[in-house]
Amino acid sequence: MEPITGALWRRRMQELARNAGKLHAPLFAPLLFGVAAQIEALPVPEMVGNSTRLRKNLSELRRMLALPAVFCAAPSLVELEALGVAVNAQVWPPQVAPDAAFNLASASLEPEALLASARFAATVDTVRQFASDSSEPVIAVALTGPATLAAQLRSLNVTNDDEALYEFIGRMLAVLARLYAEAGAHLIQLHESQLPGEAEEHWKGALGTAGNVARFHRIPPVLVYAEDIGTPLWPMQAIPAIAGDKPPPRAHAHAWTSQPAQWGTLPSGQKNERVVTTATEVPPDFPLAELLGHAQRVLADPV
Repeated sequence: MEPITGALWRRRMQELARNAGKLHAPLFAPLLFGVAAQIEALPVPEMVGNSTRLRKNLSELRRMLALPAVFCAAPSLVELEALGVAVNAQVWPPQVAPDAAFNLASASLEPEALLASARFAATVDTVRQFASDSSEPVIAVALTGPATLAAQLRSLNVTNDDEALYEFIGRMLAVLARLYAEAGAHLIQLHESQLPGEAEEHWKGALGTAGNVARFHRIPPVLVYAEDIGTPLWPMQAIPAIAGDKPPPRAHAHAWTSQPAQWGTLPSGQKNERVVTTATEVPPDFPLAELLGHAQRVLADPV
């Protein structure tokens, strides 16, 4: 079978954003980000704040694994850092500083303010660099989902009611989605490590605000849950990345485990499964040689 071109994969992502297009074998896009630092034997924090290093290492990792997609961002408190929250980004994964605080009323969602974060600016610039790559990769970004962001902000003693908090989160994610879209992204994933609980309707509103911006730019907004979520919610505001064997009738993604040794077989394309990703980031210390073997095994399976 002839390899599928990057241009075709990009068009398929645009079709997914509209819940359209013919059935096809899914895009294999595991969430690989920090592991790329192994290419130059760097600590992950030294790579993620520098767009030149980030692009170089992600590009080499993609080439080595022969993947059609590349992730230029992973959930790692980058949203909080862009809001001005004190984050210790010298460790991986980053941690909120012990004395960190946040005031919703004084927060700025202006692009200039958000891009003052070196890590966030590096991811946007990396997307921009990949947008002109002659091999035409599918450029993906993985962000923190609104329920998880709400919990993170609550941990900073944010006392606003759920409606105000999720309205703010929805607007923030919409700005981030627009910045990534304008830089050249083709796929946006929102990763949740928890459910919204009683704030479900406000959570759906935040998903809808961000998702509408993504779809306006013909980018599919994919909702992905961590593996320990009990019974996930699949609202129409986002494209579900299911983990089980009961797919919805609409176009969807599938979330495999982040442990490559447990990866399965890509489906044949007879179902509405358009993307295979991972529930969380593949561990940054996962050995590259083993990762290569697992990626080759998955991609070698007949589709």
